Order: sequence, then C-alpha cells, then structure tokens
Amino acid sequence: MSLNIDLGEIASIFGDQNARNLSGLVTGYSTDSRTTEKGDLFIPLIAERDGHDFIEDAISSGAIGHLYSHGSAKKNGIKVTSTIEALHTLASKAIRQLDPVGIGITGSVGKTTTKDMIRGCLNPSFKVWASERSFNNEIGVPLTILSSPSETEYLILEMGARGIGHIQKLCQIANPKVGVVTCIGNAHSEFFGGLANTINAKGELVESLESDALAVLNFDDLNVRELGSRTSAEILLYGIEGGDVVAENIVVNPNLKASFNLRSPWGSSEIQLNVPGKHNITNALAAAAVAMHAGAPLSTVVSGLESVEISPLRMEIFETPSGILIINDAYNANPLSMKAALSSLIATGRRNLVAVLGVMAELGDDHIISHEEIGEIAKSNDVDVISLNVKEYGGQLVSTIDDAYRAAVDKIQDPQNTALLLKGSRVVALETLAQKFTK
Repeated sequence: MSLNIDLGEIASIFGDQNARNLSGLVTGYSTDSRTTEKGDLFIPLIAERDGHDFIEDAISSGAIGHLYSHGSAKKNGIKVTSTIEALHTLASKAIRQLDPVGIGITGSVGKTTTKDMIRGCLNPSFKVWASERSFNNEIGVPLTILSSPSETEYLILEMGARGIGHIQKLCQIANPKVGVVTCIGNAHSEFFGGLANTINAKGELVESLESDALAVLNFDDLNVRELGSRTSAEILLYGIEGGDVVAENIVVNPNLKASFNLRSPWGSSEIQLNVPGKHNITNALAAAAVAMHAGAPLSTVVSGLESVEISPLRMEIFETPSGILIINDAYNANPLSMKAALSSLIATGRRNLVAVLGVMAELGDDHIISHEEIGEIAKSNDVDVISLNVKEYGGQLVSTIDDAYRAAVDKIQDPQNTALLLKGSRVVALETLAQKFTK
C-alpha cells in the first residue's frame, strides 16, 4: 500500500490532540464498510447516506481506525473537519511522498479505454498502477492513489468532471506530470451549461501542467488541439488527420478491429488493434504517444495494443448461436460515443442493422435536439431503431428491457445478416438485454 502510516501520525496531520497517542499501522483505506479489510482506515463520507452510520460495521470488518467529522469516536477515531477533504489530504501526501509520474486522462469519451491502453503499453517496461474501474471523481481518484503500491513508477488516473473546477481540484490532489485529453463534446451538459464550459473544464488538466510536463492532445479534435495554447508544457499531438503520432493506411476488418500503420518520432510499425471500433484508433495513438515518450520500446507498444484487454461493456462484440452479431456498448452514452457506436454498427456490412437505444442522460437543454440528431443519423443509414423510453430517437418506442428484447427478436428475420447495437447511459443497464441473447 502506498501510504502505510501510523494512526498517531494521521492524528497529527489533522491536529486531533486527543488521538495522538493512538498506535497501529494503517495498511489500506476504505470508504465502503462492505469492502473494508483488516488494517484499513475507514473514511466515512457524507452523501445520500452518511458513512458515519457504518463506522461500527467497518470496525467489525477489521478496520484499524476511522476518521469522523461529527458524533463520537468509536475504535481509534480521529476527528477531522471534513472527511472528504481528509481523504484528499491523505492522497496528496501519498503521491508527493512516493513521487510517481502521474498521468491524468480526461475527455468526454474514451477515458477508460485510453487508460487501459496506456497501462498495456507501459506495463512490460515499468511498474504501473491504475484503477480497475472508472474511478474518476473526487472519491475515486484519491482512492486510486492510496491503493497504489509503493514501487509504482507510473500512476494512471482518469479525471472526470461535472462542472468547472472539478478537474482543477483533482490536479491539486494528484499533481500530474502528463495530461491526456481524448475529445470534447456534449456530455453532462446539464451540469456544464454548454460546450464552452465543457472545454474550459477539461482544459483544467492542461492548465495544471508545469513547464517540464507533457500534454498529449488529440489533433483531430479542434477543441482539444487548441488547449495547447493554455500550457507551457511540452505538447505531443496524435491523430488520424495529423499530428506527431499518426495512424495511416487504416483498414477495418469484418469483426470491426482496425489495422493501421503507426508513424511516430520513435519509429513506425503496423498494428492490428485488439479492440473493436475505428474510433478506438485515436485512443490507441494517445496510449502509444504517452508510452513511447516515457521510453517504452516501439515493439512493446505494438504488442501492448495488439493484446490489450479493455474494461467491460465497451464495444463487446460477439455472435449468438444463430449468427446475430451483437455490439454491446452499454456502459454509457453521450452524443459523441453514440455516433461512434452507430458508425461501428454500419461498418459491420450486414444487411439488417438494428439498434436498441436508451437515453443519453444529463444533457439538460440539449436533450431533445441531441436525441433527435442521433435518430436522424440512424434513419439516414437504414438502422432500425428500438427506442427505450426515448421518443425523440424515432423508431419503435418500448418501455422495458423485456419489450425491447421482444421487439428486437421480431425484427430479426435473417440472423446471419443482422447486426444489433445496444447503447445507452449507465442508468439504462442495457447489458441485461445482451444477456438475454446469450441464453
């Protein structure tokens, strides 16, 4: 564990005079009493439920002590003003004590896949740590830092935001030396209040970089490319249309996996990407740029991208026993990722194209126009849409997962010539529909 520290020292950090005589080594950190392990410091956060109500449960699970901001101390309690700010303080102390190269990744789409790819490219050459899940907020980022092994050389951190100042706060905690921006579009616009604010929010990562740091920016996205003017750090551009690290001679095979020639300042090589979707080429280029700049050999980067395993529910492609090609891209959805998923569906070349589409959540005033735009794209490409509680898509409107399954089955007359896309925001949980097709 990255910050193995005595309870008494933690009490000193937060100025709890009454707890300075505590002893015992903290070997882990937990904010969830259900997953607390022996030796953990339990940090009760206040959200929809108050974590203070679960301190005794955490202690029963083996917690060596706990923080608290109100109420009374239980076993080895340490008083703090704010438990979330205390979590940030501990994470900031840990990353500055261990001093790995922090790699921050932000963007409207592609953060997790890019994280997985960077890890795959760096792993053979360095000691690398990244969260297994999308731990990209003010809780997940510090927990990722605090769970990193002491020998970590590169620490990969997703950085999400739902408003101005969120990424700036994460950068203050993590002090990244590398900043990667994937692409910027309408996502969570209900909270941002427009594309200009989204650009500014994502730009906070680039603005946080010092002059000896590295900004890795998507050449193909003008909103991202122009962020280069906001930093004195070194800039490395990647893209299909241009940049320092470029994909050329792109071919997408029938299983939607792309091959291309990678051209970079560190050499060139052909790559057969292991992840479906043409849109994942740019994520791969970002990973290659980060890894090769860090000193990873080109051959290691190529083998990493050709074997990488990405996180679940992102462009999972399989055939049912009857021959239907299923594209399960159900983890989340916004206009950018929805367009990419539809492009992948169209690229299958199958004659019958069906898409079960759930809501793109948190779009605020852009909800109607964004969903109508996706519906028009689908219609103009002869995609038969089944709309799950979203009338703006057009197509056949259904209200439940079971109804969507029955509607899809009714539309599939020729399974071996049919491709089916499942796509919606996390709240829709369309992966349950994919499970119905595997039974």
